[in-house]
Amino acid sequence: MVFRQKNKQIIIALLLISASLFVAACDTEDAMKDDTIIDYDSMDDDSMMEEADVTFTLTGENFKFLMNGEEAPELRVNVGDKVKIEFTSTDGFHDWVVDEFDAATSRVQTGETTSVTFVADQAGTFEYYCSVGSHRANGMFGNLIVE
Repeated sequence: MVFRQKNKQIIIALLLISASLFVAACDTEDAMKDDTIIDYDSMDDDSMMEEADVTFTLTGENFKFLMNGEEAPELRVNVGDKVKIEFTSTDGFHDWVVDEFDAATSRVQTGETTSVTFVADQAGTFEYYCSVGSHRANGMFGNLIVE
C-alpha cells in the first residue's frame, strides 16, 4: 500500500513537471510570434552598437575596390572610431575583410549590398581585402589607416 502511494506521488510530480515545461515552451513560442521582422543577413556582431563615427561606402568588382571612382582607396580613421563599411558588389562575388579587427562583411553577388561595423581600437596600417578565391592575390586589397 505504501509502495502504491509513493508511485502515485512520483507520477503526479512528473505530470506537474511535464505540464510546467509544456506551458513554458508555449509561452516562449508565443513570445516569438510578434510582428518584429529581423533581417539576420544584415546583422553582425556589432549590430547593437551606436551609430558609426565613420562610414565608408565601397563597391567591388573584378579585381578591385572602388570608392568615389578611386581604386583601392585609403581609408583613414582615428583610434577608437566606430567604423561602418557599406559594401556593394557591382560585378562578381566579393566581400570586405580586415583581419586585425575581426571585421568581415558577408559575401555578396553582383547587385547585393552588405555591411560590417567594428571599432578601430589599435593604431597602424592594416590591409583590407576580398577573401574570395584568389581575388586578394589579383590585387583586390587596400589599406585601412588608424591614427
